[in-house]
Amino acid sequence: MLRKPHQVILVVSLALLALGGCSRPATPRQEAPKGEGGQAGNVLRLVTEAPRSLDPLDATSVYESISLNQIFDGLVAFDPSMNVLPRLASTWTISRDGRIYTLDLHEGVRFHDGTPLTAEDVVYTVRRLLSPASGRRNIACSYLAVIEGAEQYLAGKTMDLPGVVATGPLTVKITLKRPYLSFLQVLALDGLKIVPKAVVERVGQKAFSRAPVGTGPFRLESWKPERLRLVANPGYFNGKARLAGVEINFFDPGRDMDAAERFDRREIDLIEVPTEHLDRLSKEPDVRIYRYQELNLAFLGLCSKLPPLDDARVRQAIAHAVSSEALADVFPGTRRAATGILPPGLDGYSPQPKALQYDPDLSRKLLADAGYPGGRGLPVIDVYQGAGNVASRRTSVRLQSDLAAAGIRVNIREVPWSELIWRVEELVAPAFLLGWVADLADPDSFLRTMFETGGASNYFNYADPGTDRLLAEGAGETNPVARAAIYRHVEQRILEAAPIVPLYHPVGLLAARGYVRGLEPSPQGIGGASFAGIWFSEEEPGR
Repeated sequence: MLRKPHQVILVVSLALLALGGCSRPATPRQEAPKGEGGQAGNVLRLVTEAPRSLDPLDATSVYESISLNQIFDGLVAFDPSMNVLPRLASTWTISRDGRIYTLDLHEGVRFHDGTPLTAEDVVYTVRRLLSPASGRRNIACSYLAVIEGAEQYLAGKTMDLPGVVATGPLTVKITLKRPYLSFLQVLALDGLKIVPKAVVERVGQKAFSRAPVGTGPFRLESWKPERLRLVANPGYFNGKARLAGVEINFFDPGRDMDAAERFDRREIDLIEVPTEHLDRLSKEPDVRIYRYQELNLAFLGLCSKLPPLDDARVRQAIAHAVSSEALADVFPGTRRAATGILPPGLDGYSPQPKALQYDPDLSRKLLADAGYPGGRGLPVIDVYQGAGNVASRRTSVRLQSDLAAAGIRVNIREVPWSELIWRVEELVAPAFLLGWVADLADPDSFLRTMFETGGASNYFNYADPGTDRLLAEGAGETNPVARAAIYRHVEQRILEAAPIVPLYHPVGLLAARGYVRGLEPSPQGIGGASFAGIWFSEEEPGR
């Protein structure tokens, strides 16, 4: 899953939070309840793909997010129901016109190296993220363009960023060009985790990405090819974590995902459940299954500037040849067929079908109109996907079968995650299978991030002035009902151009050993989880 994605969790609309007022102060983290007998000193172990970097500037997938959310803090954070809570900012006020955010930082917060957090670190973090000199275009840049002076600064036309200033040692003022209802949520993005100006400038960007220094509940102890280890930050301002640390193991290169094997051998405590192992793990008495609805989408991406996919009729033929219902039924109960791009629970979502409907006859007609009658002359299309498990392979086999029935031949190419993300970012993958998890509970998290011209995550090379105009209109609309209508129009326009074929919305599935307590999955999945509130009960078999 990119960015970046038990009981169903209610997603609460945050549209009204940007209208003004103050936050409540941060509350200490929940401790283990009396009688639980929490075991101090334990290390939570999990397995995932290796991150490419531990610098918030480089956050592009859940594999970076898992670690970043333990090492760093943002000004605000999400709770498991996607409510915005204070974090490094203890309080904030928003002007009545929705344009000026004044944030007061907690006193006494220190980075892992002991240096105190100041407002200058916040200003530096934002300027660094937007600076063309960074050599990166983080996903957060799309949202930060609303800050006064940000577009000119990002383009390198000015060295000044008047919209972000420190007005005191612990006070930051952010001024927007226009109101943006979800801006408070934007401040929780991974790319806006606060970094220490002095450390980054002293060691440089490359060194910082391997040896990060944050304010979070855990700090980096070691990072080796097979795993990284985090240890609890004893001076964490929001209350020391009950765990002694976190061990994040990496999948072995060239092997299938082996999380279930390691979980069975009790080498790890927590996994994202491979769908084919769900029934078996559900019957184990010492395993807890957490089932929840993520704000996510599994999709087939089509790079719209690479032939033959530069012809909209070919893309539309592919979309009409794929049955999202059949793909959801590959593993019923763990997938929900997609009717569009936006997932259930997100503002702007509606259950009415918006995606191009399954219609093999229409698919064949479109191919003929494009000059490929019966698929003759149409080159084989490479579809890239990450090296996966039984579920991903069954999905790709079904997809290949659907397309072949319409005369579209594809070659499914399984590659390591590092190669897959390189290919989609460099726009050299003609077609690809990916998942996308919301960064914030706003339609922009799916529509702006992936489809604005030149966007940081526009892996489709999609460019449409009409879409850009509608996205700008939606971002500036302050009436939630009118705003939702605009985004539904945007979604429909994108789907008709077919740079993306929505497949299904996966149900979030985590499995933990019974001694793991305090785990609270969120609609952002494991990438958005904080492990600071987890503890081990007395039932944990000694390790």
